[in-house]
Amino acid sequence: MRNLIVSAILVVLIVLFLSLQSFWAGLVYFALSFLFLLCAYWVVVLIMQYIEDYFKHFDEDFKLYCIKLINSTNYTTQEVNDNIEFHKTNYKKSLRRDKAIDIIKILFILTVGIVSIVCMFNM
Repeated sequence: MRNLIVSAILVVLIVLFLSLQSFWAGLVYFALSFLFLLCAYWVVVLIMQYIEDYFKHFDEDFKLYCIKLINSTNYTTQEVNDNIEFHKTNYKKSLRRDKAIDIIKILFILTVGIVSIVCMFNM
């Protein structure tokens, strides 16, 4: 909820200053600075979610993965426990796609923030 409120406030400020640029062209700098703040906020939020999802909750998520594996296949609990390292590597492989998507999101937002800074200095 906090993310939505902060994003909405910053987007409203960006739109407000962009719509008022016809009165004074310098208001574009304010819009670009708020765009940078929005990007910086979301980069921090996404990095914190990334750390929490993939490092703090790894063991809990791996247990759920094992439970789903037991329920969806003919494996027994004993077989899964005997080959725990094999299943852990398979679980890590399945996480690579999600990690890549999260990293791409972070890099995209970081790029937009850097472009807004460059635009502020080149105007």
